[in-house]
Parts: sequence; structure tokens; C-alpha cells
Amino acid sequence: MGCCFSRSPSDPEEAIRISPIHADQTSVEQGQRQQQPRVEHSLPLQDRFNRPLHRHVWVSKIPLTAGQLRLRREEYFDTRVTGRMEIWNAIRMAVDVLDEDLETAQEILNAAGVSIPTGDLRNGVFDELGNRYDLPEYCVSIPMNLLQTPDGGGDIEEKGAETDDEEAEIRREEKGKMPIHLQENIYSVTARLSDRGGPDILVRFAKNDHVRVIARRILDNAGIPPDQFRIRIAYLGKILKDNETLHESHWVDGHLVNALVFPKT
Repeated sequence: MGCCFSRSPSDPEEAIRISPIHADQTSVEQGQRQQQPRVEHSLPLQDRFNRPLHRHVWVSKIPLTAGQLRLRREEYFDTRVTGRMEIWNAIRMAVDVLDEDLETAQEILNAAGVSIPTGDLRNGVFDELGNRYDLPEYCVSIPMNLLQTPDGGGDIEEKGAETDDEEAEIRREEKGKMPIHLQENIYSVTARLSDRGGPDILVRFAKNDHVRVIARRILDNAGIPPDQFRIRIAYLGKILKDNETLHESHWVDGHLVNALVFPKT
């Protein structure tokens, strides 16, 4: 009887019997690993690994003009098919103001729940669901060797920039105008403020009113003190230039705009 239990582990029949058991166990373990649910961020932004935003410094191998840089950025953002569109729009708005207003860019990303593990947009960012968003260098900052052209090659730097005499500019534009209800080509636009959950603000404006004038009316209608806060208007993921009109920015009548409220520094 002892010989019945003294079979060597090297016996071929035993090896055949044992081998399938290990194979089954391996396949089950692999299946379990493949079926494991994706781990998503469940912690609020302030509790996740998130460093303060800083500007990315780089030199383009092929020097670009401001116009070429703008076109490359627009092409990149307009062709995104993965990730959440509202996150891409927030990143785009942050990039638009990053070089001139780092604090505003950080506030835009915080409001969208975007975390930056390294503080550098070039190294990728994450939304609240754990989706990663990668950005090429030309999308995160202006290169050190940006080419200046006689035909306004520095237009990137002036995008959305406010002048020190903003109040004077607004008064100059408003001076001599008829009351809004007596003017022709009057439109209404609904603005959604970033500092509250509602209600939205409805303002009326003339077709040739600049964005800065509309932003001031939003401040007044919302009861926000203009000496302490300022508004930047965003539409379709872009920060609009203060010296352009809504129609020049391709605004469509009936569309809502975002009013980003920031304290004056």
C-alpha cells in the first residue's frame, strides 16, 4: 500500500494532472485583474495631489509668430475627441490668460476641478474622474523665442488684457451714446457668473458695444462692486478680447456666455 502513496512528483501522469489546475488558477487570476473596476478620484480637489500652477518655460525648435502659435493652439483644441469637453474648454480658457494672469488661470482650473500633479500643464492634468489631459508645449505657454512681426505679431500678449485706465475707456465709449432702449440693433445676452450658483444675469447691449462695456453692465446688474472685482467674458471656451464686440467674437444670438468674476489686484 505504501507504494500507492509513494508516487514521485516527477511522474508524468501526476504532472499532467497538476498542470491544468495551475493553468486554471492563472486564468482566473488574470480574469479577476482584468475585471477590476477603474479607480476614480473620489477626493475633493484640495485633498488630491495638486501643486500650484506655474508657467512652463520653453524654446521652440522652429520659431513661431504669435499668429502661427494661435492657429496651432486653435487646431489642437478644436480637434480633441477624448476626455470631457467642459474640461478642455476650461483648460483652453486657462491657457488664454496664463501668460498675463497666473492667478486667474489657476482659479479657472480649480473651478473645473482640474488637478495638476506637477504644477506644469505640459506634464498633464486630471479631471475629477481621473481622466488625463495632455498638452503640447505650444498650448501651455508662449515660447521664449516668439517672433515679433510688424503686423501685430504680439497679439497673443494683448489678448483679453485690461488697461490701467479701464474706467476711462468705458466712460469714453459710453459718452455721447443714446440710452440703450433708443438705439438700433439692440441685443440681449444671458451671462452665467462664476461666483454663484445663480440666477443668471440678462443684459442688453448695442451691436457695436465692446466686450468691456458688456462686462461692466454685468457687474452693475449683478450688484458686484466694480472697484473690487472685474469680469472676463468667455464664450465657447475662449476668453474674449475686451476691445472686440460679441459679434466679432462669433457670438450667436441666444447663446449664453460665461462671466468669470475675479478680484482686482
